[in-house]
Amino acid sequence: MKKFFRDIIAYYKRFGLRAVIFRIVDKLTGNTHITYSKWYQKVKPTRKDLEKQRNYTFEYNPDILVLKKKTDSKSKDKFIKSLDMQTYTKWKFEYCEEDEEILQKVKNSDCEYVMLANPEIILRKDMLFECVKVLNEFPETDAIYSGEDYVDFSRQEYLNGRLKPNLNLDLLRSMNYIYQMLLVKRGLFLQAYDFYDASTEEKSDSNYDYIFKCVENSQNIYHIPKVLYHRNVNESQNVENEECQSILNHYMRTGIHATVEKTEYSGIYRSRYILKESPLVSIVIPNKDHVDDLKKCINSLEEKCNYENKEYIIIENNSTENKTFEYYDELIKKCSCASVIYWKEKGFNYSKINNYGARFAKGEYILFLNNDTEIQNSDFLQEMLGYCMRKDVGAVGARMFYEDGTIQHAGVIVGLGGLASHPYAGAPKETYGHMGRIHAVQELSAVTAACVLVKKEVFEKVKGFESQYAVAFNDIDLCMKIREAGYRIIYTPYANLTHYESKSRGTEDSREKRKRFESEIKLFEKRWEKILENGDPYYNRNFRLDESDFQFDIHVKKRWKL
Repeated sequence: MKKFFRDIIAYYKRFGLRAVIFRIVDKLTGNTHITYSKWYQKVKPTRKDLEKQRNYTFEYNPDILVLKKKTDSKSKDKFIKSLDMQTYTKWKFEYCEEDEEILQKVKNSDCEYVMLANPEIILRKDMLFECVKVLNEFPETDAIYSGEDYVDFSRQEYLNGRLKPNLNLDLLRSMNYIYQMLLVKRGLFLQAYDFYDASTEEKSDSNYDYIFKCVENSQNIYHIPKVLYHRNVNESQNVENEECQSILNHYMRTGIHATVEKTEYSGIYRSRYILKESPLVSIVIPNKDHVDDLKKCINSLEEKCNYENKEYIIIENNSTENKTFEYYDELIKKCSCASVIYWKEKGFNYSKINNYGARFAKGEYILFLNNDTEIQNSDFLQEMLGYCMRKDVGAVGARMFYEDGTIQHAGVIVGLGGLASHPYAGAPKETYGHMGRIHAVQELSAVTAACVLVKKEVFEKVKGFESQYAVAFNDIDLCMKIREAGYRIIYTPYANLTHYESKSRGTEDSREKRKRFESEIKLFEKRWEKILENGDPYYNRNFRLDESDFQFDIHVKKRWKL
């Protein structure tokens, strides 16, 4: 009973009274884990909502041209009906035979925005209204996309909701997550669609190409975090070869040297960057005794890692066991790229220790690595370097597993668990995850520093780890500072390590530890208040923050006033 009340108090501190009430009600009613279909029925607009929209007058009422290729699809009539039922009515619809006709109709039109429609799509009644609402609030917007799901017409059931993050270029390079129903400003449409040339781009998927070209020509692309259209559950297309080609076309246009291949997961693709050089990587590993862990870590780097231009910097942190120092001597004798530096300040401060170690790094890139890790794949460093060597990237994180093979780290979501946490922590290795995101390279707000590769110049630019975070949140804060400085944080599932960290690390059980932890929480809340308030752009506000596996939040309308 004491533990129950402790948990309630902790939950209250993290999420507030309203969330506690929701949580208790959900536990009692079984709504903690609900099906997508049940969730959608709860959050979709009511008749009253739709009637308000029909009577609403926007200050800006753009003309929208909706274009659709002629098809024999059985869903075409349903699409026309869904368009006729839109609560925003200032639109015009045109059928087209070929790509050239689409382009000609847009050129001849005085429309302000264009939307290409897939034959299998059915619009939610408020889709155009929601788009125009965004255009009134954010007039600089060039394109808009939204979430989607599948509809089973025979059962009248909505399935497999795809709730997307904000614009995420590296995720788009891993899968066509935007898919269809991109509302685009006429000028951008002409700029992007006019690029398409089947004679020079071989067998590419024109929709995917079109999306890439929109992204290449504008960063003002807005994501509406709602499910605004439905795909036919019987829709089946095998376009993987074409989609691989579309990614390659995008790379050729943007000057990226990489190959693209299919993965075991349909619709998810892997890019392999072609390294033109092999810069020195400084691997910084703090250590206090635990020599068996350190040996395992170093041995894996020496025996499994096939990237040669690296150095090891062991930060000795007040060890007391003779065998620890004996191992240091042994390591330095047999490994010319290894060095041991001594941190003599008493008391543990992760940030200060790693900042100290980084001073000795000779490489252009620093890999911060925990001593209780072991690499799994020989090319993990090439994989991380491929992304980190891009000018727009500041840091790259890996996928990590507990000793029993379950997931320890597949990125960090800010706000999850109240402040920040790892999604799918403790889930089986084969877990697919929402939209398969566990298995896709993507941009995230943060990654763990148990294994993170950082550009040295970027690390120095943001002044390294913040020393006020002695134990917790230092890595997340570092990533947030890197993003604030204009760089991307990338997570790759193709750099894999085992992290021998215990699943149950214990609590902050002493008064001193609790005081320290509370101060770190307050600092994080103050410094990153805006993202905690608005939500992580690489998550989705429709997911719960108190569950780690992308569970649908049945109270989303009340939380966000959607």
